[in-house]
Amino acid sequence: MKVAQKSSASRQTLTITRSAFDVLDRLRGETPKSIFIQNLIEKEKRRREREAFYQSVLAAYTPEVRLETLELNEAIPIAAE
Repeated sequence: MKVAQKSSASRQTLTITRSAFDVLDRLRGETPKSIFIQNLIEKEKRRREREAFYQSVLAAYTPEVRLETLELNEAIPIAAE
């Protein structure tokens, strides 16, 4: 994908391969192309934000934190049989 050379700076036109265009056309259905692409971009942005959050949470859950959690669970049982 690249920006068409004759596009203005304020409104650039993307060029994609024919096969990518065909897939895009099938996926978008009756939705206008510009709206469909904008929605795809917003979904991907949200997905990447969630992924970054999950990665930061995973990094914070160190082996020490895991051990502390297990010890706390044993000391304070939540459910009794």
